[in-house]
Amino acid sequence: MKKILALGMAMALTVSSLAGCGGSKPAETAKAEETKAADTAKSEDTKAAEDTKAEESAKEGGKIVFIATQLGDMSFNDNGWAGVQEIGDKYGYEVSVIETGMDSSKYENMFLDICDSDADYIIAQSGNGWGDIVFKYAPEYPEKKFVVFDASTTAEVTSDNVVCVAYRANEGSYLVGYVCAAMSESGMIAAGANRDNPAINDFFTGFINGALACKDDIKVSLAYNSTPGDAAAMGEIATALYNSGVDVMFSVAGAAGLGIFQAAIEGDKLAVGVDSDQYLTYSNSESPELAQVIMTSMMKNIGDSLIVIFDEIDQGTIQWGTLQILGIAEGGVGLADNENYQKLVPEDVRRQVSECEDKVKKGEISVPSYYDFGDDSEFRELVNSVEP
Repeated sequence: MKKILALGMAMALTVSSLAGCGGSKPAETAKAEETKAADTAKSEDTKAAEDTKAEESAKEGGKIVFIATQLGDMSFNDNGWAGVQEIGDKYGYEVSVIETGMDSSKYENMFLDICDSDADYIIAQSGNGWGDIVFKYAPEYPEKKFVVFDASTTAEVTSDNVVCVAYRANEGSYLVGYVCAAMSESGMIAAGANRDNPAINDFFTGFINGALACKDDIKVSLAYNSTPGDAAAMGEIATALYNSGVDVMFSVAGAAGLGIFQAAIEGDKLAVGVDSDQYLTYSNSESPELAQVIMTSMMKNIGDSLIVIFDEIDQGTIQWGTLQILGIAEGGVGLADNENYQKLVPEDVRRQVSECEDKVKKGEISVPSYYDFGDDSEFRELVNSVEP
């Protein structure tokens, strides 16, 4: 059975007391029971001491390996690695990162090498097949602990040394769709991604529904990168879309989103970032001019969620073998509200977006998800209904 846990939820502990029964007992029986009770107490004390020692050992000498396809994306991977570094500083872990590149044929051997190392905790994203690899081999390494982030909200966690974190990307993307539609003067918006898969299409499902909630006649174009991770290829796609009349585009393309931002600068258009506050990251980069076209970003708070996982490990409240699903209500996703958002988006639009966010948080708006569809053809019907 799949177990689902909201982030930060503490496990309740029930303590029961045993009262003594009335009546006298033979001295030998009483003495035997006292001895047994003392042995039990000693055993519990020993176990508690061992647990404490293990926790202190983990803090002082534990090792965390973070698996990233590539750092420097100013988005998904960088966000997660920043969180892991903070965990190291906070709890004294030795942390390291392994960049795997995009060739998935090498991943399995890489993973086994990491598992055979002295790492105590191994953190990997679910995408690009990493989740499947973790689920396959985690049972063979019971002494290791594995954290899989960005998992599907329908993921089945089958090993008790794994915890998965999923984000309701559809909810955050719903807000993006709403603000993009509100800011579009042409009535045409777009979104671009690296791959055509369920996780990406969950972004797109929320995006389309948010746009329709703002303007029921909005036109939405979706595009998948012909060469995943290639910023130049994504830039060509974005340029063609902007030239067709699109005036706001949502990047769900990680490092390849650079191409969208460059195309937005060249075409005097607007763009929306993903995963982290890309306005802030590009403002502090070697290309700060790109930040000016990033109206806002769909925040997927990966680093923060990993920190909370290790807070739970430190507190002894972590429940292994579970899936934690984080949406707007749990602080897992949302919109970046920064100076550029305040400058570019009129106050009345920001207020409307805030009202939508509040309604999603309260459950008054239930955002459709790709995983709600019976099959992929239903998603394609939604896409076809809003195409220009």
